[in-house]
Amino acid sequence: MRTRYFLGISWLLAALFSGCGGGGDYEPPPSTTGPNAGIGSLNIVNPASGAYQTDQLAVTLSGNAFTPASANCLPPTPLPASYQVTWANNSTGAAGNGSRILNCILFVFVSWTATNVPLAMGNNSITVTASDGAGNVGRDTIIVTRLPDTTPPTVVSVSLSRGGTGSTNIGRSTSVTVMFSEAMDQATIDATTFTLDDGANNPVPAAVGYDPFSLRATLQPSSLLASSTTYQVTVTTGVRDASGGNALISPYTLSFTTGLFP
Repeated sequence: MRTRYFLGISWLLAALFSGCGGGGDYEPPPSTTGPNAGIGSLNIVNPASGAYQTDQLAVTLSGNAFTPASANCLPPTPLPASYQVTWANNSTGAAGNGSRILNCILFVFVSWTATNVPLAMGNNSITVTASDGAGNVGRDTIIVTRLPDTTPPTVVSVSLSRGGTGSTNIGRSTSVTVMFSEAMDQATIDATTFTLDDGANNPVPAAVGYDPFSLRATLQPSSLLASSTTYQVTVTTGVRDASGGNALISPYTLSFTTGLFP
């Protein structure tokens, strides 16, 4: 037991001291989520499971990989251009590049991310590969199963750019931003499904846009709102999510009252 303890301490100290130097000092542990091939190594860390399920159109993968010999932390030396991290959905034929960065905190290794990997319905076998152009390769594979999306989206929050006291004394130049619980079908978010009406139910002309990265839709009135007037924001059941075409269960409404100033 004592022998094993000292061996563990010796390994940790060696890793710590070597990690403060150049590249190739630390290799991530063998993959537990899929096959690893080549001289190098690569691990898919997130999602953690080798058989991940989602109802979304795409998935983001991340993990760690081997460090090429030419990359160093002391002195700082960037990853060579030949070091690439790529992904391939073997079930659909889709492929792309991931981002990668040299990690110099505690251990030296490459941290990588593959964002918005598109998924087909059913099983998707996705392989991520790191290579440095010198014959070193690390590879890992994950099975991602896309399930039908039957969950309706919801409105998570609503914010006003010219806030006042609660929902009163709101600035007359305010815009309205709505955040959804999931990615939405951009084609369903427009001036007919995201509206602003005055106290007499008259529609207020406004520009409506949607940002798929932040999941936020924004309504910007075309002119200053009237002072001391109550307005109602409505998100109708015409808006639908991107992955399943599910609509809001019921319209979402919010009222606010303007003040005297822009």
